[in-house]
Amino acid sequence: MRKILRSLANMSLLQQLSAIIIVFVGIFIGFFTIYLRGNIDDFVTNQCMNIIQRSQQTVIDNVVSGKQGYSELTYDSDVMHFVFQRDKLKTYYGSATYSEEFLKDITRMVAAHGSGWIESNVDLEGKMYYYRLYTIDSATKVISLMDENYGKSIASTLLSSVSNNTALIFSLMFFLLMIWVGTIITPLHQIQSYVEKVRKGDEQAVMTVERGDEIGEMARALVDMKEEIEDQEKTKEEMIHNISHDLKTPIAIIKSYAESIRDGIYPYDTLEGSVDVIIENADRLSKKVQSLLFLNRLDYVMDQERDTDKTTDMITLVNNVCQSFKMIRPEVKVEKYLQKGVTFKGDEESWRIVLSNLLDNALRYAESEVVIDVHDDMLTVFNDGQPISEEQQKRLFKPFERGDKGKFGLGLSICYKVCNTYGYKIEEENMPNGVIFIISAKEPAEVKKDRKSAKGKK
Repeated sequence: MRKILRSLANMSLLQQLSAIIIVFVGIFIGFFTIYLRGNIDDFVTNQCMNIIQRSQQTVIDNVVSGKQGYSELTYDSDVMHFVFQRDKLKTYYGSATYSEEFLKDITRMVAAHGSGWIESNVDLEGKMYYYRLYTIDSATKVISLMDENYGKSIASTLLSSVSNNTALIFSLMFFLLMIWVGTIITPLHQIQSYVEKVRKGDEQAVMTVERGDEIGEMARALVDMKEEIEDQEKTKEEMIHNISHDLKTPIAIIKSYAESIRDGIYPYDTLEGSVDVIIENADRLSKKVQSLLFLNRLDYVMDQERDTDKTTDMITLVNNVCQSFKMIRPEVKVEKYLQKGVTFKGDEESWRIVLSNLLDNALRYAESEVVIDVHDDMLTVFNDGQPISEEQQKRLFKPFERGDKGKFGLGLSICYKVCNTYGYKIEEENMPNGVIFIISAKEPAEVKKDRKSAKGKK
């Protein structure tokens, strides 16, 4: 069965439709020739027997009442009746002429029957007859017969009606299916052509599939994906340019200061001061390289940490990180509102990186105030800087996305990955007087969804 389904999946839609129609027609033919034909035969037999019984009852009533004469009967012209007394033919009703052999066969059938009644069919002189044999009293019996021609005419009429109606319905269904498949194949061809153009690097590739179903959703998703890829490529190009610039500056300073010291010149007045400048720029260079390396291996590290049982005391961590950033912008007031006993799931070093990035970002944009609030599985970092534009909000947590005063554009992307790994979500909101970043525990359904998504990316 699996091989059949795999073979079917490898066919084109038109071939699949044709195969389905062929199978369906085969099933219908089997249904028509076996089940339906049998039911029609049963229906015809019942109809013939009902006609025979109704007509025979008139004969029985006349025999019992003593009426004589065929013309007095209400009868069906297709039914013949034979009345026997003491197994001998007394009279019969019908306009046909019967052979002597035919009458002998009828007489033998009546003589072989006891009391009561029987309905069946019999072959007489090469023709099939439906009959009903009824015993009026111990001496009198009536047998009524109808030949197969009447039944065949009913069956033929029914079969013709059913087959014609079925053929009409199938033709209409096939026509509608072809139209439906056409409406599927056409946009799929458009999607295929669009993907092929994008694969070849055609920046002018466009696709307009106006549908509200899954095909339309897929087409819109592909267009959105192309636009997002283009945006990411532009962001990466800009990021590479910025990284090159940011790396060249400390390298140039280190090189120029080292060459000056070698020549006996101290650009910063003293040897110690000049060496300190070299060390400072080397540290800047080291931090930038570490950020790039950390982001590169973050997926692997976080995958190992996904089911960790480690916890981090967020109160202690916030105090330590704030202490280390104390002299970055001493003119900015940093307020803390910390609820005791709050712990977050995960490794302390990973949360240190998250908090450091958020605090560094807040200090960079703040005008006069930064507020850190920790309570009930939630951490917020607020700064009273300018609001973030709607366009930047859409791409805020993507790698290589930098703000106006940003550095590498890696910090918030790292925060997003760490939070997502440990079952937390990070969001940004523009406030009336600034910007706030919120880290909070996810609902169970959200965590389950993210884990499925992570498995799919592997």
